[in-house]
Parts: sequence; structure tokens; C-alpha cells
Amino acid sequence: MYTEQLTQRLGIAAPVAPQTLTGTATANSGSVDMSKFHRALFLFETGAFGGTSPTLSAVLQIQESPDNSTWSNNATIPNATVTTASSQATLEIRADQVGTGKRYVRLQAVCTIGGTSPTIPIAVIGFGDEANHKPGSEQNDTSVVSQTVVN
Repeated sequence: MYTEQLTQRLGIAAPVAPQTLTGTATANSGSVDMSKFHRALFLFETGAFGGTSPTLSAVLQIQESPDNSTWSNNATIPNATVTTASSQATLEIRADQVGTGKRYVRLQAVCTIGGTSPTIPIAVIGFGDEANHKPGSEQNDTSVVSQTVVN
């Protein structure tokens, strides 16, 4: 029997709220503090494309920072690329894969958009997992307004 609830394990980072891109853009998720979690998982999602011959090349990269303001690409986790509508991709990193002196991680999605009047819906969310101190939900971003747990 499992006694630990997901809200005890997980913290939810600031999202890139669902939005529709009409041109090339860069989206950065909120950060996960790897001094408080053993793992971070980031989810990038696309919706149905609109416009005439819309195209997307979204290059996903985990970035890391010592201070939550100066960011560089993580050298351990490979990039992922998303090009199709109604798709999802994840990137995961462990605390021991974060560069020396770095503490925070986030997902950067560089979205190159093409076509005539394209509309490309995207969203990004990050999760800290295996919280060092329970509950992990104490590290949630302020955008999380409710979590319901049924015992």
C-alpha cells in the first residue's frame, strides 16, 4: 500500500501558461530548486495548428543557474525537438546531473514558426520530484491556487 501522496513528493514550478504563438518566440518555464528536489521533469505540449501550412520547430533545452537569474544550457541532458501538432515531450534531470555550482533548472523552448498566419498553441510546466523535505508542495509556485487530495 502506498502512503505517500504526490503532493508530498512534487512541487509545481511556474508554467508557461497555454498560449498561441503567431511568430518565432522563446518560452522559459519557471525554475525548480534542485537543492530541494532530487529530480525535475518538464513537459512541453502543442495543440492543433492553425493557418496556412503552419510549421513549428521547438528546440527544448534544460538550462541551469547558480542564482535563478543567469542561465546556461545544461551539458548533460540532450535537446529534444518537437515539430508536430497535438504532441507532448518531456525532459528530466537529476540533481547530480546539474553543473557544478548550479542550483536551479528550467526548460527553455525556442519555437521557430513558419507558414501564413500560423497559430501554434503551446504550454510548458515543470515539476520538482522526490522532495528533500516533505511536503514538496510547499515549494509550489504562487500560481498554484489549489491541490485536492483525497485520503
